Amino acid sequence: MPEFIIIYHGAGQPESKEAGEAAKARWSKWMQDLGEDIVNFGTPFKAPTIVAADGSTRAGELSGYSVVKAADMDAALTIAKACPHLEMGEVEVAELMVFKRG
Repeated sequence: MPEFIIIYHGAGQPESKEAGEAAKARWSKWMQDLGEDIVNFGTPFKAPTIVAADGSTRAGELSGYSVVKAADMDAALTIAKACPHLEMGEVEVAELMVFKRG
């Protein structure tokens, strides 16, 4: 089954400890609901920086990623549309290409 990366854009921090715990519970449920289809829980990013060809830098918007298995892009988008990150930002979905050594 194909694998898809879900890239998280934008970030917000919970306003309280209680809000943080509630957000953590929503993430846990989303990942638990995915079951075997979650390939890599991923990781959050801290302060991404974009580097241009001229060497200049600017703040990036990436805030993390996860990798999931899905039958096709439509199925991957259904998974992404249920992602708790949408409460604070956007997600981007792309199928991972498999290269075989030859």
